[in-house]
Amino acid sequence: MFCFNNRHVCLHLITLQVNILINTCFYLPEPEIIKVTEGSDVTLPCSIIEDITKKRFEWKTDDQKEVFMYDNGSYSGQGLSGQSEQFKGRVSHFPGELKNGDASIMIRNTKVADSGNYTCEFQHLSNQIFLLKLLVEYTSGRTLSPQRCSHIWTDSLCIKR
Repeated sequence: MFCFNNRHVCLHLITLQVNILINTCFYLPEPEIIKVTEGSDVTLPCSIIEDITKKRFEWKTDDQKEVFMYDNGSYSGQGLSGQSEQFKGRVSHFPGELKNGDASIMIRNTKVADSGNYTCEFQHLSNQIFLLKLLVEYTSGRTLSPQRCSHIWTDSLCIKR
């Protein structure tokens, strides 16, 4: 059982054969931070040292939106459903690199709303999770039209109340 709490992971392993309980806690490092400008493309890296062509991996946001899923040749938008509307048509993987263990994805035409924590998880590796933080910065010089924003305006930015 894994429990995530304040960047600590507690692992409770129960060995039934000898009835021993082992508690191990360790600190998770800060996530890698990737900064991009709104409208640009970004690659979120994730890889292991084995062929993952016949494996399953998932990319999700911290609020559990499905960004991308790959499962033994099928993937989001190509045989697998469940991808969040926010990412449909904008996320791809690198099929030629799967044999090298590369589960990286590319998000095209990034939006400020894409900012947040992302996890890459390999289902066949018990609880092997990679964490990244994406920061999509507002494009300076661009203004939002009042029709697109019904909230508070400040310095040409729309801030939701």
